[in-house]
This record gives sequence, structure tokens and C-alpha cells, in this order.
Amino acid sequence: MSRVITFFEAKDWEKEEYLRRLKERLGERFQDFEVNFVPYTLNKESCKGHSDTEIAVIYLNSVVDEEVLDQMKNLKFVITRTTGMDHIDIMGCKRRGIEVSNVPVYASVTVAEHAIALMFALARRLRTAAAKMKDFDFSREGLMGVDLFGKVAGVIGTGNIGSHICRIAFGIGMEVIAYDLNPNKKLEELYKVRYVSLDQLLASADVVFVAVPLTKETKHLINLENIKLVKDKAMLINIARGPVVDTSALLWALANGKLKGGVALDVFEGEKVLTEGSFLKEICPSEVLTKALQTLYLFRYPNFILTPHVAYYSEEAMERLIDSVVAEISHYLLYKLSSKTYGEYF
Repeated sequence: MSRVITFFEAKDWEKEEYLRRLKERLGERFQDFEVNFVPYTLNKESCKGHSDTEIAVIYLNSVVDEEVLDQMKNLKFVITRTTGMDHIDIMGCKRRGIEVSNVPVYASVTVAEHAIALMFALARRLRTAAAKMKDFDFSREGLMGVDLFGKVAGVIGTGNIGSHICRIAFGIGMEVIAYDLNPNKKLEELYKVRYVSLDQLLASADVVFVAVPLTKETKHLINLENIKLVKDKAMLINIARGPVVDTSALLWALANGKLKGGVALDVFEGEKVLTEGSFLKEICPSEVLTKALQTLYLFRYPNFILTPHVAYYSEEAMERLIDSVVAEISHYLLYKLSSKTYGEYF
């Protein structure tokens, strides 16, 4: 019987690349595997048609929870084509002996560069400039920018992505402060990063970068209380996960003279509703719809920029992503399964 590998949320171009590289890895034995590519997410409804899947390769909007795990009895390995794993019930998988893997570093530089690009876009009022050019308005009104040299960059979370933000910010002449429960000594040495408390960072930074994973502890890490600490002319950039920043807090800040430097989001609350058109396909919880509407309301402020979760999306990052997923599948087949079944393949 063929072993079934299913890629969820798969794009047409991905199918060709994954098949080619899997064939290269598995050789003639590739024919012993059934590889399926489907455009929809893995969830409690769609999983009913994939009970034979042994390796599920999912993406951002798939959800692997108890209901999915209970129905996918043959599931042995879940690979998410993302860095974050907040959409997977890790403990539920562990109880069932299901392996879980992510791709933690494929887009670290890519996302960091996007964060810096958003900072420059806010600093030079590019949204306003583009809108004026579209209307053939060549006046300079509303286009005065600010220099970033000498400004204070505050990086919340100095993991793989945050570390690169520190590097780039230091390279353009910014002073870098950071908040992290596990300070990185190398960053202190290389880029003179100074670790401070979260409140100190919010009160001192000219540009606040949010780069922490989404956990129970980090949900609404930036909230209605501590948003009051930010400088009036500060910027805030979120390239982590939408719920790390409370959208209500952003609305309050912009309405009360805070964050005049601007807000730039590549991730945002209510993201699935807006990017996947879920409100057209399924009934969404009212709180999710509310957050999506709040995000759209931010557009009334000219110093707001929104990109549709594309910080990771570069040619080089996609190459690294595919290589990482194919390597994970190969590693699983080589080391995790019984040598009696798969040893002959390698």
C-alpha cells in the first residue's frame, strides 16, 4: 500500500517544485508514495477526506486540533510550512506519537528586510506619496519624512528574525534596544544591543518592532495599557503574528495622538477573514469579524500601512522553504520509520 503525503493550501507552482525535488530525493522508489496537493486548508471538515494521510504538510490557515487528530487515525507526521506553530495542538500530537516540524529559519532574513522596508515606507510617507501621484498631485504637502540615523529601534523578541532586525538597524546607524526573556549576548557584543524591560522599550523607542511568536503569554503583549507608554511620534511595525498586538490599542493610540510616526502591519487580527475571504465561505465568530473591521478602520489614518502577510515571500525564501520541507520528509522516512519498511530506499 502506498504511503500518502498530502500538501494542504498548495499552489500550482508548489506542486511542480515539490514533486521534482521529492523524486530527486527518493529516486525510483518515489512511485511507492502517493503525493496529493489540495488547495484548501486542513480542518475538522476537510480532514474527513484524508484519513489515509500519513504525512500532512500544512500552511498558515490550516488547523490541527483535537477534532482533526481524532479523525486522522493514520497521521504520523505534521509539517507546517511556517515558522509559527500556534495553529497546531502540539500536546495533542505528542500524546498520539505524531511528529511535528516547522521551518524556523527559512525566511528570517526575508522577514527582517520587510520589517525594515516598512520602517522606511513610514519614515518617508510612501503611502501618502503614492496616493498623491495617482491623483497627479505633485505638491509636497504631507510628505515631510524623518531621518532614521540616530533614532532608537526597539526590537521585541530577538530570535531569528529579531536578530536580523537588530543587525540591519544597527547597520544604518540606529541605536538598538531590545526586550526578550532570553537576552542574546552576541547581539550585545556585535550590535551594541541593550536589553531593557518591555515598558522601558515602549517608552524609549522611536521605532517599535514586534517579532515574538504567538503564545498564550504573548497574545496582546501590546495592549490598551502599555500602548500609552509609546512616544507620540513613534512607529510600530508588526511582522510577528496579528494577535500579539491588540488592534483596539492601535485604534486608541492613533486616535489619541500616539504613534504619529505610523503603524505598519504585515500580520493583523482578523487576518484570515480578509486574506482568505472566509466571511464568504463560512460563518466566522463575531469577535474575529470585529477585529477584521477594526483593521480596515485603521486605513482612515494616512500613516497606516498594511501588507497581506507577505514578509516571508521572496524567491530565495521559497527555495529555502521547499528544500527544508523536502529534507524533513526525507529525514522522517530515513530515521523515524522502521528500517524494515524503508531502509531499502536509502
